[in-house]
Parts: sequence; C-alpha cells; structure tokens
Amino acid sequence: MRIGISLFFVSMFCISCVAEYVPQTTSDRDENTLILPTEDPDGRRGEVAATFLSSQRKFSFSESNMSSQTFRVSYVTTAQNFDIFKWVFEGGYTDVGSSTTVSGTTTIAGSLDDPSTASQVAVLIEYRDGFGRYDVTHAVANSTDFDINTKNDFVSYEYIDDLQLQSNASEGWQNPQQGWITTATTATQTFAACDDALIGFNVASEGYEGEPAQLIKQFSNFGTSPKNLVFEYKMDFLILPSTNEEYKKIALGYTPIVSESASFTFEPSELWSDSGFSVTEFRQVIIPLPLIPDFKITFTKYPSLLNSQGNERYPFNVCIRNVKIIPANEN
Repeated sequence: MRIGISLFFVSMFCISCVAEYVPQTTSDRDENTLILPTEDPDGRRGEVAATFLSSQRKFSFSESNMSSQTFRVSYVTTAQNFDIFKWVFEGGYTDVGSSTTVSGTTTIAGSLDDPSTASQVAVLIEYRDGFGRYDVTHAVANSTDFDINTKNDFVSYEYIDDLQLQSNASEGWQNPQQGWITTATTATQTFAACDDALIGFNVASEGYEGEPAQLIKQFSNFGTSPKNLVFEYKMDFLILPSTNEEYKKIALGYTPIVSESASFTFEPSELWSDSGFSVTEFRQVIIPLPLIPDFKITFTKYPSLLNSQGNERYPFNVCIRNVKIIPANEN
C-alpha cells in the first residue's frame, strides 16, 4: 500500500514538471506594440515562431568613390500556424499597398484572410541608402500567441578593396616611391608568402633607398555614419633581428578632405603603427574612422636601420590584405 501511494505522488510530481502551453494574457503583452494576438475565436491557436528566409544579406563594392547603388533582397516567411504578420525593414523600401515608410523604415502588415495582403508573406525590398547596416524584424500572431524576431544588422553594404595599384587600374592605390607591389588576382606578380595582398617590398626602388614607401588612396562619399577600417597585415623578415629593434616599421595615416581645405593642406594624422617584429603571421586590425565622408588613407612602410655599408640590417616585407571599410556598430 505504501509503495502504491509513493508511486502515485511520484507520478503526480512528474506530471507537474511537464511544461504546459498557456495563452498570453493582456498583462503579459502590454509592452508589445508591434503585434498582438487577435483573440479571434475562429482564429488559429497555439504557439507561433516568426522565422524567415532571405535571398542575400551581404553586399559590397570596390569603388573608392562610393555612388548611390540600389540593391534588392527577397524575404519569405517560414512561420506556421499564424493569422496575421508584419515586416519592418530599416533602410528598405517597397511599393506594396499595405506598406508605410517613416524616416527610412518600412512596415508591412498583412493577414492570411485578406486576399489583398496575404501574398506579402513574401516581399521584395529595395535598399537605396547605400553604405550601412540594416535591421530586419518579422512578427506573426494568431488568436492566442505572437512572436517577434528582430535581426540586428541583418543586411550590410560595405567596401572591399580590390588591392590594385594605379599602374594596374584607374582607381588603384597611389605608389609614389614605387615601393609596393600587388599579388591580387588581376596582378601579374606572385609572392608565395603573401598571396592576394599589397606588399611593401624589402628592396627600395632606385632613388628611394632609405626612404619610407607610401601607399595612398582617396575615398569619397562615404557618409557621416560610424565606420571602421579593417585590414590584416604581417611582416616577412629576410633576416630576423636577434633583439627587438624598436623602430617604426609600418604605420597607417588618415587625411580628412573638407570643402574648406582648398587653400591649405592637412598633414596625415597617424591612426596606428607597429614597431615590433613579432607579427610574422597575419593579424587583423580594426580602426574607427572619423565621421567625415571624404578622406585619404596612407599605409607607410619604413626602412630598416642601416648598417655601416648603408644597407638595411634587417630587410623585411610588409603584407596587407583583406582591406575593408565597414559600418560600425553605433551601440
């Protein structure tokens, strides 16, 4: 008898541990203003999840003078068991009838029971504002439940450098001391240590021995939103120093271009440099850029210290690759 009673209480305890679906009450959803359960007695009931698919998320360009470019993304809901839905597209536009756009954000609302909006479970969105990152929100609800799915920075439009020099391309990097080469895919040079990279070579061009070698590029129309310069670099020493020679080896300079500067010239300000010799494998660097739409970026490779014969004591190459300008997180 005791065993029977014990089993009864154990079974009751286990049953009470099973999660039971409870419809949301009005007090549970006061803070939600995007979508609410319909409370329609004829509507669908049970849990919902606002899942969706998109045709593409990342877009890029390689032109240093950024022009307005429109790109399109298709979205389709994969949610089940819902009656009504909403889409919210930051920076996105569409001409469907049930959409409204305020301050560059478009909202689409629809119902499966409304023939005029039911097809908008799949929509084509046009992004016209160019460089940036954009949030996407999808929401669904039925008579008893709702779900909101927000993807921050879901769509991005960013700059990816093609690593070309002006001698090889009309919009390449200026190479005034002829101290850099490129091994990018469209170039003819190869360099086993640094494929698909810009390379500050260990031997200076004739007439520039012992001088820094610069790599300069101008960027225009990049807007005033926060942005980061991202690149990877490493040093390839022909003769590795036996001690840490603390002299500058590579530096990044920034020059703003403003309308008032026609009568005078800004000196490049140094945003980053490296004086060590331990970076023999590629390492990523992320540099916040000032909120100015037009500017120049300068990479400078410095020569090694000279020996008594006037030759560099520790000749080395600098390799730079995966150069990008991307929208920064404003949070």
